[in-house]
Amino acid sequence: MTARRFGIGLKPLIALQLLVVLGLLALLLGYAGIRLSRHGLVTERIRWARGFLHSSAEQLIDLCPNLEAGGACLGLSAWAERRKTGHPAFLVLSVYNPRGDLMVTTDSGLAARALWDSFGAREDGDGGERGWSIGEHAGSRVVVVEAPFGAAGWTQRGIFSLARVDSEAGRFAKNMLLYAALLTTVMLFLGWVLLHRLIVRPVDRLLESADRISAGDLTFLLSADRGSELGRLGFSFSRMARRIEEDQRRQKDQIEQLTRLNRELHQAQQGLIRSEKLASVGKLAAGLAHEIGNPISAILGYVEMLQSEAVEADEQRDALSRVKSEVERIDTIIRDLLAYSRPGRDNVVAVSPEDLVEDAMALIRPQKKSKSIELQIELPDDLPEVRADPDLVRQVLVNLMLNALDVLESGGHLWVRVAVLGRSLEGELGWPGPGAAPAFFEQGEIHKIRPPEDGKAIKPGRKVVVFTVVDDGAGIAEEQLTKVFDPFYTTKEPGKGTGLGLAICHASVHAMGGEIWVFSMPGKGTQMAFTLPVV
Repeated sequence: MTARRFGIGLKPLIALQLLVVLGLLALLLGYAGIRLSRHGLVTERIRWARGFLHSSAEQLIDLCPNLEAGGACLGLSAWAERRKTGHPAFLVLSVYNPRGDLMVTTDSGLAARALWDSFGAREDGDGGERGWSIGEHAGSRVVVVEAPFGAAGWTQRGIFSLARVDSEAGRFAKNMLLYAALLTTVMLFLGWVLLHRLIVRPVDRLLESADRISAGDLTFLLSADRGSELGRLGFSFSRMARRIEEDQRRQKDQIEQLTRLNRELHQAQQGLIRSEKLASVGKLAAGLAHEIGNPISAILGYVEMLQSEAVEADEQRDALSRVKSEVERIDTIIRDLLAYSRPGRDNVVAVSPEDLVEDAMALIRPQKKSKSIELQIELPDDLPEVRADPDLVRQVLVNLMLNALDVLESGGHLWVRVAVLGRSLEGELGWPGPGAAPAFFEQGEIHKIRPPEDGKAIKPGRKVVVFTVVDDGAGIAEEQLTKVFDPFYTTKEPGKGTGLGLAICHASVHAMGGEIWVFSMPGKGTQMAFTLPVV
């Protein structure tokens, strides 16, 4: 059961981001609309004011014909009140001569002059006319507009209220905000629908598919829409899931096939081991024929003697005792041979190296050829137990010693030795005790133990037991050393060897976690050695 992780899901996150983006977009559009509408209303008011001033100029000329000559305009106030009644936005009107002197005004000229001086004149870009300025008058926003009057150089300036413009701009702003909110809502809904269809739903399907795949369910195929990128991703995901399912099925079939082949290979290997063992059994039996023949001849002689009536009771008892001894000797030899010929149990256990060597020597000592050579066994005290299959180790030792007997002439020497080799935690390779090499190293180069690659296979802090079979025969040529463990390779005459003995020894030793190697010096002898891991 997987732990739930807290956090914002994909849907709320997309909705939040969409809301923020669309909200900001609507605010920007609303703000821009408000500014544009306000500017448009102000521009329209300025144009209206200019039109108002142009029409007022004609009325003032008729109302005040002596104004340009410096005369007074007595009816200006009444005229201004009438104009204000029809046009509430009109506040003040002033007329200036070409020198900038105030000639007449509806508000004593002070407010208009001060307002105009504080904001200055601006070009409006409409044909080079004098501009306009916006400010405050009597606590409200106003616009000051300038237009020509009468003769060249005369000017009239009017102050017009922007209260109605501001009111209309405010209503427009409220409407724009309402429209922005409505637009945001509609866009949010449409965006959510599109995002849900294009992103959320495909991602949900991908997550569901991933959950089913993680649960081991690969029996489905997504029917994703291939139109969008996520749709194509879902389709690719489904193809990947289907391919994984096919790969798993193919892998399962391959595993079953490999298991069957491995079982057949194991059976074939056991058959080869059995065949080689039977071959060595035949070889041992041929060597034991003479050893068994002597006791049988003795038994026959004692039986003939017992059949004679002239044998006294004491001699009969002695003869029967000798017969029994010879029969027991034959029984021991046959039992050892039968025990060796039994199929292996394929059982890796802790076993003593001394027992393994003694069991193998019990089969070698009765051999006729072993009587004509000097056979020497060197076993140090307190050898640790090894982890191995006893039957395989006995077969390896017997094969190695039989090969040595084949190459030895009468008077030759055969040494069977066991030693312990280890690697310290610091990585140094050495022997038990103070670190000195075994004493038999002094007997010559052929007696020194040389593990492959300087014992690289031995891990720091581990030990192995080394079994060596050394003979002083003719040795093996250098070009043949690399082939001695190859299957069906033999230097013996046809009919005297299968070429499988050393190959099976090599496979058996490696199966038990050890190493096997050969070292030979032509004319001086051969050393066959293998290691087994210490328990």
